[in-house]
Amino acid sequence: MNMNDRYTSLLWAVIGFYIAFEGYRLKLGTLHNPGSGFIIFWGGLVIFTVGLALFAITFTSREVEERRNLWKGRNWTSGIKVMASLFAFVFVLKWVGFLLSTFLLLLFLLKSMGHQRWRTTFFIAGLTTVSCYIIFGVLIDTQLPKGILETAIGWLYR
Repeated sequence: MNMNDRYTSLLWAVIGFYIAFEGYRLKLGTLHNPGSGFIIFWGGLVIFTVGLALFAITFTSREVEERRNLWKGRNWTSGIKVMASLFAFVFVLKWVGFLLSTFLLLLFLLKSMGHQRWRTTFFIAGLTTVSCYIIFGVLIDTQLPKGILETAIGWLYR
């Protein structure tokens, strides 16, 4: 491991300690009656512990540091496609609606990143979209953006 790993792990340990401290200040409560800082405290404690463990590993690791360019020869187009499609999804979600925008996002990601047949791509995108709608829109009763589908097939949202 190199010095950057040592600094980074120490930074995460400090951040975790701060998060745990702030969670403690918000009152922990008990296991059966947790306070507002309960989850924050334990999450910060986990980050702190992992940071310290990684910091200790940097001293015991005998791995020889290699000077190499980790980004050389990487395919940047896939990452750019994913980021661009996620940004587009966020911008059109409210206007187009959850069902159509999620289906189109999954369709694009599955077809451009994986090399499945169209039938498989449509099936997986449709099944995932409908499953998410049933879980979040019906069972949990989350308000999902209806978009242009509200007027086209309003019976679905009743």
